[in-house]
Amino acid sequence: MRKVLSYAGTVLVPFGAGALLHLWAAWSMRSPVRLPTAVAVLVGLVLAAAALFAHNALFRDGGTGGIVAMLLLVAGLGAVWVEARDSRVRGEVAECVITGKATATYHPTFGEGAPSEKWLYRHPLDCDGGYPTEFKAEERIGDKGKTVRIAYDPAHRMDPVLEKDNVARGSLVFPSVLLALCAAVSALSIVAEDADEEAEFTRRAP
Repeated sequence: MRKVLSYAGTVLVPFGAGALLHLWAAWSMRSPVRLPTAVAVLVGLVLAAAALFAHNALFRDGGTGGIVAMLLLVAGLGAVWVEARDSRVRGEVAECVITGKATATYHPTFGEGAPSEKWLYRHPLDCDGGYPTEFKAEERIGDKGKTVRIAYDPAHRMDPVLEKDNVARGSLVFPSVLLALCAAVSALSIVAEDADEEAEFTRRAP
């Protein structure tokens, strides 16, 4: 019975956790309830921690396979959160006028693996409704007096973007691949554990 539960868990834990996390992320970022970002992230972390606890319970002795599967699970759940966030579009559009010269700030890189160096331009805005008052971009979007259309989230859960860039980019392909790899490595690790136990039992048999 334990074997059946373990093998079923190798699939149910990563994909079940991924589905719950995606549902939570999508709801917390789409609902009319202005849930604070910190609360949304905290609940997401609790779901991820529960998945890791359940994953750990699948392995009797741990080992390299279990550790690799755990890392894949963490990466997969993180990718689920990012893709759920990127699948959302901002719900409102404001017509804004750039009221002054954009100020530029240089952001250096901090070595291999870190974000690449970039310039960030801050444009002061006067928008219908009073929000946003500033727009940040990696390029100048116009000079003083230019009218631009800015898409924004009324609950301020996402940064404003130009209306033309307000498109959903989320995809579950990459997270699904990571979670599938997690399930495969978990199953192979359990097979290896069972084989080791059987070999040890045979060796000790009189």
